[in-house]
Amino acid sequence: MHIQSGKSILIGLLFSLAPFMLTACGTQQSATAPVKTSPTVTRSPTKTSAAKRPATPLSLLALAAQTQATQPVQMNITITDTLGNAHVQISSAVDPLNKESESIDRATLSGLSGANSSTVVGKTIRIGQHYWGESTPPGGGWHEGTVQHTNPFLLSELLPYIVNVYAVAGQFIRGHSTRGFTATLDKKGVRVLESFGAGRSINPAQQIIMSMVFTIWIGSAHHIRELHLTEDCVQDGHPYQVFEKIVYFHWGRGLHLTNPA
Repeated sequence: MHIQSGKSILIGLLFSLAPFMLTACGTQQSATAPVKTSPTVTRSPTKTSAAKRPATPLSLLALAAQTQATQPVQMNITITDTLGNAHVQISSAVDPLNKESESIDRATLSGLSGANSSTVVGKTIRIGQHYWGESTPPGGGWHEGTVQHTNPFLLSELLPYIVNVYAVAGQFIRGHSTRGFTATLDKKGVRVLESFGAGRSINPAQQIIMSMVFTIWIGSAHHIRELHLTEDCVQDGHPYQVFEKIVYFHWGRGLHLTNPA
């Protein structure tokens, strides 16, 4: 989601979830230490085969990325910030095989003092290479736009930039047991993620997100079940943080959308 000027919501930018600040933001540098994975498991030459070795965090992230790229899923997304002037809720569904997606976004925005609060509801539909959006207010009905990324955190494109991966405690999420990992998206990866919502490449002078850490919980069949992101941002020399929570469910339930009226 990309929100500008505190009052207008750019329909269809569900897929960057980060740079929405109005007038404020701060800076932290993302870590670049080598990736830490699970220790190598010593095995008896006669008992444990390579195929049965416990998967490392990076290998599980790669399998989750493959699943995310090939299976439909529904998501509920919540976005808040440390300024207290933005609250966004998104319900979305993505079908990567049929190249279809839809979302409903509800954003409540205000000035830094909390005054002049307004709520914008946006809807988006993507079918193949066609993409439509509408919002109220200001309204105006459906209009066709540029196709955007259909997933807010596309692991397959971000994997090369994920560093400092550590295991954390698993959780029981919506009836599913999971394994948890925390990691950092490096500087280049942050720009790649930010470019999803901008619809163009972002250079270091243009970026708003300075660093990002995330925690991800992966269940059986390599289904992502929950993702928490913390983004440290700078805009006009001011610091703020954005917090995003994505809950994934109904894996494998395909979409069959029709063009909006």
